[in-house]
Amino acid sequence: MNRNQLHDQNLKLVLQQIFNNHPTSRIEISHQLNLNKSTVSSLYNTLMADGYLSELGLGDASTAGGRKPTLVAINQDYGYTLTFDLGYRHLHALATNLNGHIWQYDRIDTKGQTIHDMIDRINQYIAQLQETDTTSHGLLGICFSIHGIVNQNRVQTSPFIDMDGVDLEQVFSDRYQVPVVLENEANLSAIYERDFNGARQLNSTVTISIHRGIGAGVILHRDLFRGEHGDAGEIGQTILNVTTNDQGRLTPIRAEEISSEDAIIRQVEEQKGLDNLDRSDIVRLYRDHDTDLAVILQRATIAISSLIYNTMRTLDPDAFFLNSPLIEELPDLLTQIRAGYQKLAQNDVTIDLTTNARLATVLGGCSLITHKALALDGYELTFERPETSTPTEQ
Repeated sequence: MNRNQLHDQNLKLVLQQIFNNHPTSRIEISHQLNLNKSTVSSLYNTLMADGYLSELGLGDASTAGGRKPTLVAINQDYGYTLTFDLGYRHLHALATNLNGHIWQYDRIDTKGQTIHDMIDRINQYIAQLQETDTTSHGLLGICFSIHGIVNQNRVQTSPFIDMDGVDLEQVFSDRYQVPVVLENEANLSAIYERDFNGARQLNSTVTISIHRGIGAGVILHRDLFRGEHGDAGEIGQTILNVTTNDQGRLTPIRAEEISSEDAIIRQVEEQKGLDNLDRSDIVRLYRDHDTDLAVILQRATIAISSLIYNTMRTLDPDAFFLNSPLIEELPDLLTQIRAGYQKLAQNDVTIDLTTNARLATVLGGCSLITHKALALDGYELTFERPETSTPTEQ
């Protein structure tokens, strides 16, 4: 490295240390990075002058005595980022301060709306935030969670929302002059598990997102694995069985046709001759010990167990996480999935439920766009997991 490159790297390392260890002090940063005090002080002063830091007062002196250190943290009033999850029925909107703390979360009904309607609603939402924003730099970046395949920051496929040729990056970067990042929603759930669950320090994980369809976010050696064309993790398309008709034509049966939340609802509707069921109806039927539903759920949990087994044999991760609001409401299903996996694999891989399933995707987006706003792509940042979620409706 030349001198400027070394300075830039050290500046980022100091910023990373402050983000991950707030509150901290210059002397602690010096110890952690093995940099001399004068170098750290110079880098610290640069970040302070740029407005990234906020001094919190004096800490405790060391056991050897001396001056009390000045404690510092990321300045949450520097600016904010936004993440929008473009769901089929709802637009999930999350505003977070630069330190990753939640400022505002809303769940907005968008069922039946076009992508153009959604864009108008997003612009209205941003305008409302800007009216109450008191930060020094305002909006710093936007992340979009896409229920489809994303490659090179472009939507390649979107099975549930017709994108109508809209380039979200161009539309929003032109309007707001900030970085705009697009990512698959299952990948963002995987990023959430990596960055908001730092205590586990798992090296490789797979997060299986079970909603309208099924997808997986894959973290290998702490990095998100997207594949060459953004298709990695499309495990809902895994073929579990193949039927043959009289003409010899093969009909594949895919995993998400059996075990996605929408597939479960559709099977119950067909079995009972009902229409317009939703998750709450499935939960009610389960608690009423409905026998038709029990059979459907048994097939679904076996299919998910099989997906986990096949993925385990392919990727060998440390743990699996299931991002599923339905399983979150019916935790007995997780017990069945674990039991089904044990019958197939006879090993003790961790299979856990993603906590805060509604916020997992947008919090993963928060991490992605915060990295971009701080110019810390490729640097590990650790975020605080919110204890509860209290979505509001608009």
